[in-house]
Amino acid sequence: MNSNPEQLRFAAIPGHTIRADFAGGGLSSDLGPLLLRGIDRQIGLTERLNAAVLDTRHASYITHSQLDLLTQRIYQIGCGYEDGNDSNTLRHDPMFKLGAGRLPFDADTALASAAAMSSGRA
Repeated sequence: MNSNPEQLRFAAIPGHTIRADFAGGGLSSDLGPLLLRGIDRQIGLTERLNAAVLDTRHASYITHSQLDLLTQRIYQIGCGYEDGNDSNTLRHDPMFKLGAGRLPFDADTALASAAAMSSGRA
């Protein structure tokens, strides 16, 4: 059986071209966050949930917006990571960062940790 790797192309994110192939480069084991982002942008799920939930955190303690936390958690659950502790590893995953609208290889744009997710002070 002959196999020719195909490339999948995704909607552009400013400054980046996203494609799935088998050539290496910046790696992730999960493409799901980009698929979820595309669907979410079409139906506006996380935006509507964010609008429906009052954020009562004190502004001086906030590192991650409520929308960022909802996006991260929903995408993690949607990709099969139902345990909140997975946030510790996935917060640096380039596909999860792209899915959440962050730069994939910028160390300063890490997503929320499990402790931040559960503390109410993220």
